Amino acid sequence: MAVMIPEYPNPFHPGSLEDVMFDALKGLPEAFMVFHSFRSTNVSSGMIHESETDFIIFHSEMGILCLEAKAGAVSYRDGSWMYGNGQPMRSGGPFKQAAANKWKLMELIGNSRFGYLTEKIKFLHAVWFPSLSDERIKQITLPPEADPAITLGKEALSDPLPYVERLFSLNVPSGVNTELSNREFCELVHEVLCPQFNIFPPAGFDVDLKHAVFHRMLGEQSGILNFLTEQRCAVINGAAGTGKTLIAVEKARRHALNGESVLFLCYNAELKKYLACRYENPNIHFMTLDGYACRICGTAVSNYAKAKEKLKDYAAFYSFPYDHVIVDEGQDFGRDEIENAKLLELLHDAVLADAESKTSFYVFYDELQSVQTDWVPKFILNAECRLTLHRNCRNTENISETAASLLKKSENRTFLLTAGAITGKIPCLHFCEDVGSSISALDEILDGLKRDGIDDIVILALRTVDESFLNGYAADGTYGGFRFTTCRKFKGLEADAVILVDFTERTVLKDDMLFYVGASRARVRLDIMTMMDNESCKRAVEQAGETGRRPMRDLASALKCTARVHHKGE
Repeated sequence: MAVMIPEYPNPFHPGSLEDVMFDALKGLPEAFMVFHSFRSTNVSSGMIHESETDFIIFHSEMGILCLEAKAGAVSYRDGSWMYGNGQPMRSGGPFKQAAANKWKLMELIGNSRFGYLTEKIKFLHAVWFPSLSDERIKQITLPPEADPAITLGKEALSDPLPYVERLFSLNVPSGVNTELSNREFCELVHEVLCPQFNIFPPAGFDVDLKHAVFHRMLGEQSGILNFLTEQRCAVINGAAGTGKTLIAVEKARRHALNGESVLFLCYNAELKKYLACRYENPNIHFMTLDGYACRICGTAVSNYAKAKEKLKDYAAFYSFPYDHVIVDEGQDFGRDEIENAKLLELLHDAVLADAESKTSFYVFYDELQSVQTDWVPKFILNAECRLTLHRNCRNTENISETAASLLKKSENRTFLLTAGAITGKIPCLHFCEDVGSSISALDEILDGLKRDGIDDIVILALRTVDESFLNGYAADGTYGGFRFTTCRKFKGLEADAVILVDFTERTVLKDDMLFYVGASRARVRLDIMTMMDNESCKRAVEQAGETGRRPMRDLASALKCTARVHHKGE
């Protein structure tokens, strides 16, 4: 069975028989890829040019066939094609339209980074009259732009393969024969004919339209991804949820698809574990910096001094074993011992040692998530090519606003972060009188989320696990069947719903970045739990520069949250 894109026919006119032809082409062997209702748009000299090809048939060893379908009554007289009602066809007829679409498709591919493939692909066009028999077509005197050899009749509906093979056997003036590798075929499909990096649901997410929020790879993210194709070194800054890890992983995946080796470094061991499991690929090695240092030095404990000398040798002797290095969470590489050893600089020098190679080095970071260190690495600050992501493709608008509510630096970024985001439910700040009411409130929150069909839930402590009120109630890192960990350990990961516990005065006054990290992990729902009373809320609000008569309400308002009070025994 052929690969059909889309899986089911796009909307079509009932009399066009495109559904019948779609089902017929579906019966082609699996080596064929069939695109239905392929649309392309081009703007030239201020003018929009649009085209639609009924079917495009692509085979890695045969070529590309643009197939125009014409069902029902048509006629040709005085040099013009007419519909059954006598109206002339604007496109100049099906054969001219098929030919024009073929050239437009060649231009589309030619203008992409795969332009060289146009010299390795045979392009053909044909017209399919599903209402006419082959015999009837032979009796028709076709216009100059048409020929029976590039015309299909209703017989092709029962078994299109021999007819398609006949078309692909035709020679073209350029003498080109299709010679595509599997990699070239896949890249052309995934990056030009059917880009796959625009919209997709995160792994394990139940696509229920009642609460589903898709990872939207917006034009900004796609543009940076494409820009990096021509840039050997760059640092990319972006707030939480702007797609840094998505771009980093996709960049690594594309390199791996080309058979190139990638070293993907991050700081968080939990993130490394998730990425290695979710995106397992023999050409991509996901590691923490400490894990990488242990590996190259052959030690059980990371030794940055030894790693420094090893990286110097790699650069000096052009012996670095990877084609590309991608660093995620780059802001956390500013720890003194890492900075003093200049490991980022040495990794850069090692992978880019050969100026004639196509190697690359990219660092993704968010200065607002520097919870492991107080400063951003000098390599990032001194980088020549620095890019910034602004558009949020993870959180709802309300979650984005709450996550940034305590940050002093966030005022200029909030609008861009939330532009185009789904509004979503306003986060809730739960005031609990003691541990008992906190446990009852937590159980109630979990039950409510499950009733709403959300089961991807994580509980994050704004303290250490040992300091959390939940520590005595959790077992093996879970509570109520859901993961319980700290904001620091969960940095870089995400969940449909996040419940933040242990919110205190310290969170407002000192741990604003930690709150930002934890809250921004939530895609669609965010709940925050605190045991602060009126006095502690008043102090926090006043020191944050706010005033009011109702401290609990004022604190919730400052966090862009609704408020709910849970009393003892509830």
